[in-house]
Amino acid sequence: MGVEEVEMKSTVLKPFLFGVTCGIGITLLSLYTRKPGCFVTSIERLAEVGRTRRAKEEEKRLEREWLKAAGFSDKEIDEVF
Repeated sequence: MGVEEVEMKSTVLKPFLFGVTCGIGITLLSLYTRKPGCFVTSIERLAEVGRTRRAKEEEKRLEREWLKAAGFSDKEIDEVF
């Protein structure tokens, strides 16, 4: 790629990304103003999914540590998970 191609992509990409970002922001703002309760519920639901995923990962990590302390090899532990 030449310098001119990179500059051209940069001049096209920056306004495009800015427009996409503004569009997403305006969409979220309009959804919030129409149904703030629904919007808040969706965010809370996403947060709950994230907390659940992190809790499962932590549980899995603790189980792996327990199995390792019990004398199982990494290969045997990987077979279980």
